[in-house]
Order: sequence, then structure tokens, then C-alpha cells
Amino acid sequence: MTTPSARLSALPGYPDLGPDDLILSHFSLGRYVPFPDRVAAAAGAGFAGISLYAGDYARLRAEGWSDAALRAVLDDHGVRVLELEALRGWSARGQARTAYLDEERSLLKMADALGPAHHVQAVGPFEGPIEAAAEGFAGMCDRAAEHGLGVALEFLPEMSNIPDARVALELVELAGRPNGGLCIDVWHHYRGAADDDQLRAVPVDRVLSVQFGDGPRQRVLADYRADCTTHRLPPGDGEFDLLRFLGVLAEMGVRLPFSVEVISAELQERLPLDALARLFAERTRAVLEAGRSAGATDTGQQLL
Repeated sequence: MTTPSARLSALPGYPDLGPDDLILSHFSLGRYVPFPDRVAAAAGAGFAGISLYAGDYARLRAEGWSDAALRAVLDDHGVRVLELEALRGWSARGQARTAYLDEERSLLKMADALGPAHHVQAVGPFEGPIEAAAEGFAGMCDRAAEHGLGVALEFLPEMSNIPDARVALELVELAGRPNGGLCIDVWHHYRGAADDDQLRAVPVDRVLSVQFGDGPRQRVLADYRADCTTHRLPPGDGEFDLLRFLGVLAEMGVRLPFSVEVISAELQERLPLDALARLFAERTRAVLEAGRSAGATDTGQQLL
């Protein structure tokens, strides 16, 4: 019988990557960044890979980019598309489900064209009782598995009825698929439940993605979505207890590439892309090194 650990370890996106490697989240540079510029900035800052938003892929194809041309840009810079963002509506029924499945097929086509990726990110809310939603999540996982992908469910306080790691884990476990897991975003953890025991309860095999950044402890804007898409800060520049967060992940045994997600309207306006990517990479590496020096990240098994 194949265990979840064996299945997750077999996902093709991370076979030669580890905790010293970084992924540049799509929205950290801004949503509408020319693809060659995005890839060049990531490569120049030493990122091993990027995440790519499904809508951006559709836009690029509509603009005349072929899959071969997109792959050539990636290959020229030695950068991979490792994460795919994002699937929502996976619990829908009726006509809404038809629209969702069309979106899913487009994203999986992107995975085949630009991969091998590691996982697709999924977000709520879900419809109906959680047991029915778990069936929808399981179906999404099954279809993703046919393309060698995991599915990382991200919890979103206030923006979803999956507000924390506890609910996300309940849904993933009800679905019972070995390639299903969680995306743990440090922003949503500290701005939400901020309950480290909820994280510790997540089996290490269920952690597929960690999104890393920083921010002020109290929100700048009243609207949660607006705040988290404009006022994030580079690691070490905010008030989140990042060393404690790293220590919790180390206790759990999590060792995998972090996805750096710093969405700052002020920084995007002020800095050119290459400087922005370098800033994010340098600040992240500095905090990770501080964590190692404090004993926060030098334990645990190799996950992926």
C-alpha cells in the first residue's frame, strides 16, 4: 500500500529542491507583469521557481504566446513554474460546477504545458455541509493526481468559511486523498486564529506549501482582502513572530521550499522588478538564517 508520505515525496515538482530554495509567489511582483520580466527578476534574485496565476496564463495565450515560447523563457533563465494559483468553486453544483470544471481544465493544461509543477493552490469558500465539500475536494485531488500534482488548500480568515488550519485539515482529512494537503500562509495564520497548536496538529505529510512574508500585527485597512493584498512586508520588516513560526514548522518536521508572498502596493510602485525580487529573497534568507542560528529550522525530516 502506498503511504501518503511516499505519494507526496513522489510529486515531481520538488525532487531536487529543499528548504534552502525559494519560490517567488505570483502576486509578489504584481499581477500584470510581463512574463519575461517576471522570470528574469526571479532568476536574478536566485529563486528556484515561481508560482503562476491561471488567469495570467490565459492572458498570455490570448496575447499570442505559445506554450513552447513560454517554456523557452523559463529554460533560458533556469526557472520553473512550481505552483499554480488558484482553484476556487470546487464544491459548486449545477451550472456553477460546469464553469468551475472549465477553469480547472485550463489550469491543468497550464500544468502540463509549463510543468512539472508541484501543486495547485485551492481556496474556499465551499458550499453546503463540509462532508459534501470534501467530496468535491476529493474529486479535484483525483484529477490533479492524473497530472502529477498535489492540491494545497489555503485557509483564509474572513474571506472564506475555511478560516484556519483546523477547518482546512478537517476538510482534507475527510476527502482522504494522499495528494491533498494544506498551504500554510504566515499572514493568514497570524491575522487569523494565530493558534500554533492548530499548526502542530497538521501531519507533516499534509503540508504542501508554506507562504512566507511579514506584516504589521494590526491591520492597516478595515477590509481584510484589501489589507492582505496591499500591506504585506518583507520578512523581518514587520511584527509577525517569524522565528516562532519557523520553530513550530521545525517541530512539525516541515522542510520544503518556501514561497515568498509579499504583496506590497508601496514597494511595487517604488522599486523596479529586479530590486523587488532581490529584496524579497535577501530578507527571506536572512530570517531563515536567523532561525537556523536560533535552532528553529535545523530539525525535522526532509518532506519533499
